Amino acid sequence: MRQRLPIGVFDSGVGGLTVAHAVRMALPHEDILYLGDTARVPYGTRSPQTVQRYAERVAGHLVRRGIKALVVACNTATTYALPTLIEVGQARGIPVIGVIEPGVHAACARTQNQHIGVIGTEGTIRGGVYQALLQTHRPEIKVSAVACPLFVSLAEEGWTEGEVARLTADRYLADLRGGPDTLILGCTHYPLLKGAILAALPGLGLVDSARATALELSSVLDLHGLHRQREEKGTIHCLVTDHIERFIDVGSRFLGAAPEHVELIDLDEVDGAAWRVDGVAK
Repeated sequence: MRQRLPIGVFDSGVGGLTVAHAVRMALPHEDILYLGDTARVPYGTRSPQTVQRYAERVAGHLVRRGIKALVVACNTATTYALPTLIEVGQARGIPVIGVIEPGVHAACARTQNQHIGVIGTEGTIRGGVYQALLQTHRPEIKVSAVACPLFVSLAEEGWTEGEVARLTADRYLADLRGGPDTLILGCTHYPLLKGAILAALPGLGLVDSARATALELSSVLDLHGLHRQREEKGTIHCLVTDHIERFIDVGSRFLGAAPEHVELIDLDEVDGAAWRVDGVAK
């Protein structure tokens, strides 16, 4: 039965584990199949066409394994590949959720001064999806977007506190002071730097897209009758395309504990073909 299948979650690396963790907290009885494309990280510096090709291969591999829903836990892949993934997912009967729109909804509900900030990788900010969705939902809102690429490295190296993190946050976020009252963390790595971000922008309301995405996923599973009913806690099985030891080490910071099941895999055009549906995929 489809209810027994795991939820597929993917990112270009380890950052999406913050989303997997949020899903685990919101849906503790569900199994999660996580794929980190660590051989091709980061997606943020790739072309839109390349990101879409990578995303299709990841999605195809997860489908071959068997999933009942797909969470695109990568802001760059959500920016450039989500529309096609949703279209093909609908043809396959697999609901697909990105991490951008849930965060946008949460930020719109939270802001009081009608000014929202967005921080993310260069690819996410350049893609402009957060900005476009915010203006679509609330045309009166002012949006300030800032790329903070070094935050990814700081999170993965564990330099989330101390002078380096503080000075980096001060430099990136200086132009946001006195502006937005709400800030969307538009990268799955950034929740690990909440302390440094709030030190640079005290009093700001932070929106963690991971939690918002997990709540949206719960609603989607309910709509499709896909919740798994059982007593025991679900598992998280991780697939990585390279650097398995580093994934385990860094992933521990994102999950709060070492990943229990990690498997090294490869992706190829067969995986991409497994996702595509004739007449649907572009």
